[in-house]
Amino acid sequence: MAAHSGRILVGGLLALAVALGLGRFAFTPILPVMQAQYGFDAQGSGWLAASNNVGYLIGALWAGWARTDAGRHRLLALGFVLLVATLALMPATASPVVWNVLRLIAGIASAWIFVLASALVVPLLTAAGHARWTGFHFGGVGFGIILAGLVVGWVVNSFGSDAAWLATAAMALVMALLSWPVLAGAHVAAAAVPPATPSASRFPMTLLAAAYFCEGLGYIVTGTFLVAVVRSTEGLGDYANLSWVLVGLAALPSAAAWSFLAEKHGHLKILVAGHVVQAVGVALPALSHHPAAVLLGAVMYGGTFLGIVGMSLAFGRALNPAGAARIMGLLTAVFGIGQIIGPVLAAHLAATGGWGPALLMAAGVVLLGAPLLLAGEAWARRGETRLATR
Repeated sequence: MAAHSGRILVGGLLALAVALGLGRFAFTPILPVMQAQYGFDAQGSGWLAASNNVGYLIGALWAGWARTDAGRHRLLALGFVLLVATLALMPATASPVVWNVLRLIAGIASAWIFVLASALVVPLLTAAGHARWTGFHFGGVGFGIILAGLVVGWVVNSFGSDAAWLATAAMALVMALLSWPVLAGAHVAAAAVPPATPSASRFPMTLLAAAYFCEGLGYIVTGTFLVAVVRSTEGLGDYANLSWVLVGLAALPSAAAWSFLAEKHGHLKILVAGHVVQAVGVALPALSHHPAAVLLGAVMYGGTFLGIVGMSLAFGRALNPAGAARIMGLLTAVFGIGQIIGPVLAAHLAATGGWGPALLMAAGVVLLGAPLLLAGEAWARRGETRLATR
């Protein structure tokens, strides 16, 4: 059973490396060279990122409608094909309109892979008694980011953005071919629908959703523009790709680490801490141009964004176990909307005042999630107190 679970874990890890580590985040080291090569501005890059995130929101909601086991497997396979194809086609044109369409389709495919691979891997690992391994499954995003920083970063600096897109597509194809045979043979038995139960807490879901929206809007700014920010800062150009590699290295174990802390100390407390740490990490490159500050910021950012996503979703499920699917849909939607707004808003701020205001805006929005969560905790306690005194 352990060997089978190990294969499932590796298959899922590679799928997530393809879906987000390369499918979304290879764009980050390619972006500054692509801008210089094709002559488009920060706002153009913001729209490219937003198109990808619009696609991801569509794809995540679409994946939720796949009702049959065979349908989910077909959609997962199509996601691999479409993602590799759209990455490979980026150098075939210099049209911003076509680029945006390709990034939109890539976002849909990324979501199909991420959602459906996770829907296979997480229940199978849990059923096999390896629930704690699921954090390493999500660490596949970090693995993909490391490859993007090392391989794609080297290719783009040596041979240009067109070659970098092709290198990304080639790596995605290899990992998809390794992942798909494992996931194609994975099937999750239909679980019994849980009986209707009252909410596990009086914590208001609207405040959790608002905090998660803030995370979506704020985290994506660094996730999209970090390499461009570091590259454009005087004296820091040589650290641009290294900063992205550090993001991936920090992200690789982060989901498992934050999950362990949340189980030990409670989701809410650790979730608040994650928002604070990430806000500091996002702000550091704007507050100091010293290499140590910038690289520390990359580690703090990389070490938190997957953890916040995992903890927010787990907390939402705990608040309403019977309505878990509806809660996941709500949180996915608000997070996706934040991801769409973030790059466009940051690019506008960068075009008018430089990257400093854009990063500080993102840090402030992420930080806002902490008092929203604390306000939810206070509300829940007041409700419990009123209930106890009746």
